[in-house]
Amino acid sequence: MILDKEKLISQLSFEGYTDIKVCPLPPSTETPEHTHEQYTVHIVLEGELIITWEGKTTIFGPEDRVEFKAGTTHKAKSKSGGSMITGIKEENSSPDLYTKL
Repeated sequence: MILDKEKLISQLSFEGYTDIKVCPLPPSTETPEHTHEQYTVHIVLEGELIITWEGKTTIFGPEDRVEFKAGTTHKAKSKSGGSMITGIKEENSSPDLYTKL
């Protein structure tokens, strides 16, 4: 399933996110543990994304969304490849959250 990228980008922009990007996830991609200075959002468009943060590991698929407060240490891995949308915003008082649909 490939989601409507333009609709999601518009929604994130409406929510106050900037620097919104569509990121390809080649097979066997893995990012090292890292943090961001801003609040971040990741929405999986296709494939699976395995994200680990605060000792938890969760597999996200198409339509799943994960958000992190600034400074949250996390890492991601894609076994089969796919793509996701990312965005940042300066402030958000919400705790880290994720939505699995």
